[in-house]
Amino acid sequence: MDIFQAILLGILQGITEWLPISSSGQLMLSLVDFLGTEPQAAFSLAITLHLGTLFAVVVKYRKDVWNMVRNLSWGDKLTRFIIVSTVVTGVVGIPVYFLLKSIFVYGDVTNGLVGILLIFTGISLYISRKVGAGKTDLNGLGYKEMAIAGAAQGIAILPGVSRSGTTVAAMLLTGIKQDVALKLSFIMSIPAVLGAVFLDFTAGESAVAGFGVTEVILGILFAFVFGYLTMDVLLKIAHKIRFDIFCIIFGLIAVAAFFL
Repeated sequence: MDIFQAILLGILQGITEWLPISSSGQLMLSLVDFLGTEPQAAFSLAITLHLGTLFAVVVKYRKDVWNMVRNLSWGDKLTRFIIVSTVVTGVVGIPVYFLLKSIFVYGDVTNGLVGILLIFTGISLYISRKVGAGKTDLNGLGYKEMAIAGAAQGIAILPGVSRSGTTVAAMLLTGIKQDVALKLSFIMSIPAVLGAVFLDFTAGESAVAGFGVTEVILGILFAFVFGYLTMDVLLKIAHKIRFDIFCIIFGLIAVAAFFL
């Protein structure tokens, strides 16, 4: 991967993070199909580039993040939600991470896996559209809703499963307001992304080692810049376009490509 390719991948992450089409899935398909990257390395880089959009979330919701840090206590509802959802994310996501690493050892299954999971994402989005938003706000959240959101985020480590789309859909299905679900989805991603990057680094599969420090830093930087600049616009677009249909069709194409 050269510098130009790293920049393009960063831009791709910055744009697709806000759309319910799985940014990690799109990155892995690009890396494996167009750049000839090994699936394990592609998975590692996809995780690492999420640092760029994580920084964009921190800047965007800096007041909420700061208030949470300043009022860090079990009595604070947002703090409690982040702690519970993060613990559940780890319980679900860590085993899935190691399962994926073991699967990628046995040849290139990226197209088939991502395709199937994109179809899953599309079906989830379709169901959430039918159900619609609920009326529960942050103060009305119980441990069940927190755990469901965390489990959805843990599953979303799978490339092809949209993290934002799946967590928002899960929260909508439990009766949470759409604007509340969207904000919580992005804030809860902060510890989850940091944890995933730390896990990948300590597991000895760091993207930095495989692609070079300069390329990875540039990818993260451009993911941050484009992620921050496009966040508001793309979130509005995401509410107006049928991405459930897009995910299902694109997933079917990826599955077909796997068998051809």
